[in-house]
Amino acid sequence: MKKIFASAALVSVLAAAPAAFAIQPSAIPETGTLTKAPTGSTVVIQSTGKFGNQYDNYFRVGEDGELEFVDQFRMN
Repeated sequence: MKKIFASAALVSVLAAAPAAFAIQPSAIPETGTLTKAPTGSTVVIQSTGKFGNQYDNYFRVGEDGELEFVDQFRMN
């Protein structure tokens, strides 16, 4: 019975682990709104992290002109 309880506890801990160790994007710049970009278009903003790494940040233009973060790639 103790093995079953221990196994169930281990499975529940491991199920929650991916959320705790998910990769967090860094160096995401503050963005405003766009007035001339078409809705749904993609915008790339380059930024530099606190340790000197350069990033390409991809945003999608929403209906209200707000930029929604999509993905990030480290350039160096």
